[in-house]
Amino acid sequence: MRDSLVTELARDSVADTLEMFFYAITLSGWSEVRKPVLQWKQSKPHRAVIVYVGTDHAITDPKALELMQQDDIDIRIMDRYRGVFHPKLIWLKGKTHSLAWVCSNNLTKDGLLHNVEFAIVIKFRKPPSGLSRWASAVASGSSKLSAELFDSYKTERENFENKRAAAKATTFTWSRKREPKTKPGVAVVGKGDLIIEVMPQETRGGTQVQFPKEAVREFLGIHRVGEQKSITLQRKKTEGTRQLLVTVFGNNTVRLSIQDLEYRDRPCVIVFHKKTGDHLIFEIVPESIFPTLYRKLLALCKRQTRAGSRRWTIIR
Repeated sequence: MRDSLVTELARDSVADTLEMFFYAITLSGWSEVRKPVLQWKQSKPHRAVIVYVGTDHAITDPKALELMQQDDIDIRIMDRYRGVFHPKLIWLKGKTHSLAWVCSNNLTKDGLLHNVEFAIVIKFRKPPSGLSRWASAVASGSSKLSAELFDSYKTERENFENKRAAAKATTFTWSRKREPKTKPGVAVVGKGDLIIEVMPQETRGGTQVQFPKEAVREFLGIHRVGEQKSITLQRKKTEGTRQLLVTVFGNNTVRLSIQDLEYRDRPCVIVFHKKTGDHLIFEIVPESIFPTLYRKLLALCKRQTRAGSRRWTIIR
């Protein structure tokens, strides 16, 4: 679905409106289509991108909404409807023809890249009357995302996530689930790589990862309280990088913010590889997506600060 959307947006020269209807949107999901959507929008004047997004089950990420607003996307948040807002539809609208992607994918990284999904693209000259009525009904149940609505959703979602983390809740993964007998294409670990376990309740399910002090000493070469090191952080197979300052705090902890880490990724392991001394490439391996590989990597993590704390290892 993602590849089809990217292809059609690149070749389109007549449509003027792109409407997206999604049950859930995450930052990593929006990042997968952001560039082609913005290129389409900016290639001709008066083009509009309108996104109708739900908040059910707290999956939609406030950070995604913030970035979309910065990108001048017209966000309509659903606030007047019954049941669960659950559609997954993209409608590229033009005066002479339209395209509609009807799919099971959410606008999440898992939905676009990892899950088993189904999608179909429909081409038509005149929109079916039923589709137009449905879209109008959805629009009537939405409100333009304001600062007040954003703050309300963000606050209530954070409270919910804190309760979820305190209860040690996590994404359910059946113990019998295995990957297909093909190479997963992820997490090929090598000498010197650091593997760290990330547990469901750690840092209340947020984006921070707490490093064991001994792991930081061996991997980054800092260990004394107040000692700092500037690093470049990059996710594997992506171009974007972030500059971070790693600090050993007074309570002998070191925390690193991994913006790509979503609560649904937990439990997971993160593999860090040194591209250069200060440039780290990381990869997130969630149990829910790669259960066999997750268990294999976790089995390598024999080291712990104390019983019950996160496990880790550096490949020798």
